[in-house]
Amino acid sequence: MKQEIEIKDIEQFRSKYEENKNNNKIEQNIKEYGLRKTCLNKDLASQYKYDFNIEIPKVKIYDQKESYQCSIYAFLRVIKSIMQKENPTLEIDTLDLSANYLDFYDKLEKVNTCYNDLLSKENITLEDINNKVNQYVGVYGTFHYCRELVKKYGLVPASAMKEAEATYNAFEVLELLKAKIKSDATMLLNKKDYNKEELKSYFMKEAYTFLSKTMGNPPLCFKWDKKEMTPLEFKDRYLKSNLEDYITVISYDKEVFYNSYAYIPNVYLKDTEEIKTLSIEKMKEIVVKQLQDGIGVWFSCEESTTLDYDLNLLDDNIYKYKELLNIKEIPKEDKLTLDLINYDHAMCIIGAKVENGEVKQFKVDNSFDEHGKYKGHLIMTNSFFEQDIITIVVNKKYLD
Repeated sequence: MKQEIEIKDIEQFRSKYEENKNNNKIEQNIKEYGLRKTCLNKDLASQYKYDFNIEIPKVKIYDQKESYQCSIYAFLRVIKSIMQKENPTLEIDTLDLSANYLDFYDKLEKVNTCYNDLLSKENITLEDINNKVNQYVGVYGTFHYCRELVKKYGLVPASAMKEAEATYNAFEVLELLKAKIKSDATMLLNKKDYNKEELKSYFMKEAYTFLSKTMGNPPLCFKWDKKEMTPLEFKDRYLKSNLEDYITVISYDKEVFYNSYAYIPNVYLKDTEEIKTLSIEKMKEIVVKQLQDGIGVWFSCEESTTLDYDLNLLDDNIYKYKELLNIKEIPKEDKLTLDLINYDHAMCIIGAKVENGEVKQFKVDNSFDEHGKYKGHLIMTNSFFEQDIITIVVNKKYLD
């Protein structure tokens, strides 16, 4: 075939397509039922039962709505299980920790890092402003981002700072926040005699005001248990575990992993995330140990093509995309490099079924309220764990 598409090429493509009668059948089904329903593997779902013999205590399921901060919600699910273990009399099943509070400071820290980077440059261009704002200000995060936020700003119950309303849309707020930062940062153009500290202070006050208007003004103190306390005092009272003990575990080669996630900037001015590579079987073993100790397990994963929200099943073959659309299977690490496995969701493992020392399936807590067959809880298959989980976060005491 030549570089340019010619009509005779189209005729050959069409002839090849029509040779296989199944192609037309698939086409009609997709037109009538949609791509996801056509590709849904219902037989797979019937192979799994909602049955687990290791579970951490249940708590109220979060609903992240349009905040897109799944990493924070999954983090708080782990924190709730830690607090539940450390404070047996605390009614953690009805206590909501405010994700909106951490989301506010997550955005403020990202803005701060963006301005630090811009102010470190001698000559700033419009292109610099655009690139830096787009790099730093976005919906992304990890367990360790959340850990740094809690260390610095503490925790508050949702009664002290309400969760995001149904009308809140994170992407709308982010686009406007970017517009605000970009327009303010134009003050840096062609100026060499400005006072960096004074200008930085002005920029951050403006960002704080913007976020307070759109997300709510976070409390410096609040009443809890008939006492006035600060967010840090609340955290110190109910969360005694050292979150530094929780490390990131992957099954990928570290170089492949770092190259694939190099776009995630270091927001908190220090690189304190400890990452360890283990085999899949060792990862499963550690997850079970942590669950048996009553603590949930944070994980990041590819979710967009692997989760059916009605069947509440997480499996890399829940949709027959590869079979019906002839998508070639390639090695797992190649998928990560090609962005075919992408960190698009974070959730929390809260249970498992183990028989004769072998893990059969996991139970997962999602953050989209009580949806689907199991009211927001999911069955995660072994295949999903092996193929689509990117990172897990576990206490390093469970490692040999």
